[in-house]
Amino acid sequence: MNTAVKSKAELFSNRALRQLIFPLVIEQTLVILVGVADTMMVSYAGEAAMSGVSLIDMYVFMIITIMAAVSTGGAVIVSQYLGNKDNRNANLSASQLMTVSGLVSTGLMIISMVLHRGILTLFFGSVEPDVMQAADKYLLITAISYPFLGIYDSGAALYRSMEKTNITMYISLLMNIINVVGNAIGIFVLKAGVAGV
Repeated sequence: MNTAVKSKAELFSNRALRQLIFPLVIEQTLVILVGVADTMMVSYAGEAAMSGVSLIDMYVFMIITIMAAVSTGGAVIVSQYLGNKDNRNANLSASQLMTVSGLVSTGLMIISMVLHRGILTLFFGSVEPDVMQAADKYLLITAISYPFLGIYDSGAALYRSMEKTNITMYISLLMNIINVVGNAIGIFVLKAGVAGV
């Protein structure tokens, strides 16, 4: 009995928690910085472009929250199987999570692309026409990324289930670098405005 208590204490030591939590905090900060970087860099493309991107970033945050809920729910099930050393069911659950995430995020993409004008009117009412045009273009372009975000969220959740939070932190860092470089090329070199972001 003392051995079981000791092993549990070692499993949840302060050092182990720090190793899990620190990369998660960095990763979530980097995820937020993607939207901040978009808004900052698009400000060079004009006020309407900046307003349009800011509006859609709020909508995209809602989409990301939906996908994160799906990923988190699936990761909890996978974690339970991993905790029970049931690798077969853990693998099956992980596969189902990736499939469901792909389907949900693809569905969100299709809805956003087909109903983009209605969504913009519902959420943001009657904004200035140039802001609406920028928001519409940015929504259509970002909607294409939803399936990839869904798969990323599921993969990240699965890595967290396996206590490999460093991997997701490094991927978030790489995503931020690619985002900033891509924004710089799109806005300053190609002069593509909202589409450049």
